[in-house]
Amino acid sequence: MKFPCVNKTPDAGCNTPETQKDYDTKSPMGTFDSTPPGAPLCKHPGASTKATRVMAGKSLATTYTIGAKHGGGHCQWAISYDQGKTSVVIHTLIRECLRSATDGGTFSIPVPIPKGLPNGKATFMWIWNNAIGNRELYCNCAEIEIVGGSNVKKYTGVAPLIANYGPGSVKLPEFSTAALPDGSEAFKKRKNITITQP
Repeated sequence: MKFPCVNKTPDAGCNTPETQKDYDTKSPMGTFDSTPPGAPLCKHPGASTKATRVMAGKSLATTYTIGAKHGGGHCQWAISYDQGKTSVVIHTLIRECLRSATDGGTFSIPVPIPKGLPNGKATFMWIWNNAIGNRELYCNCAEIEIVGGSNVKKYTGVAPLIANYGPGSVKLPEFSTAALPDGSEAFKKRKNITITQP
């Protein structure tokens, strides 16, 4: 993810100090076979030098730097108020996420920000399971400030599906063609969760 600014990204305009820059923010967080148990989804929780102001009830024009699109895949976008420990999905794209992107280019996806989200500081999470290649999970986290939302401190939705992220996770299959199963039925089993803004 290029925008909003990922925590500790070296991207220009995000104002990360040189000593804090992480040049590996675009790599997968893990695979089905190799991720340690309990590894966090947010690589650098709460660490950002530039928070993005986000208006509830509007769409956020997220952008992505495409190294390899891996045939697209499934994407989830989530909001957390405790630096990624608990989160609620606000938008999901099944199978089509990044599929029409061009390798080596940039790509934009509008993400609707629910009007009912509590105002205040939050973490915006992008979670991607690629369609083709190793069974991987990618995740980027960015610090945001939600404005124009609700003064109620709680928000209820579904928890993200954490797949292809260690042997104990759900394993989504590789799907290079429309005829192959894509594991999307697992998204229908996501559990309800309520998150609280402190």
